[in-house]
Amino acid sequence: MTNYKKYSLKQLENFLYDAMGAAEATPQEIYDVIKGVVEDNYYTYKHKTSQAYELLALLNGNGVGHVNATEVKDKVKKWVLPVEVSDDLEDYVVTFPDDLLEAANLKEGDLVEWYDQGDGSYLLKKFERKANTYDEMVAAGYTMTDDGFWILTSEGC
Repeated sequence: MTNYKKYSLKQLENFLYDAMGAAEATPQEIYDVIKGVVEDNYYTYKHKTSQAYELLALLNGNGVGHVNATEVKDKVKKWVLPVEVSDDLEDYVVTFPDDLLEAANLKEGDLVEWYDQGDGSYLLKKFERKANTYDEMVAAGYTMTDDGFWILTSEGC
């Protein structure tokens, strides 16, 4: 281990002994602090990754506004979102940012259709849900995403 790494881990160990001993912090309080630091680090690096992704898209000549929403003349907003592999390595995941959900007036459980634009982009459209059962939706070619959205799979097209 590098000296700084060894020093940092020793400091963490000392802080935990202090919190559990002299400071008499509860397990929940210790958990909350550790979880908060990890979450803060995660979101900081996720934001930095987004910025790096957008810069890379620009450098590759893919235009402007790839991660952040931008408006064009006809008030259509565009997003470019990275496709991630799920934790189980079985599925691909696209995380919708809050501004996209708001602009598209989407919420969990809404039915959306994806239209291939033929240029590597997709148009997302919301439509009103019919009172179908889960099995009816699957039989019609839809798949529910992990965050509760129905999408029309290629088998259903």
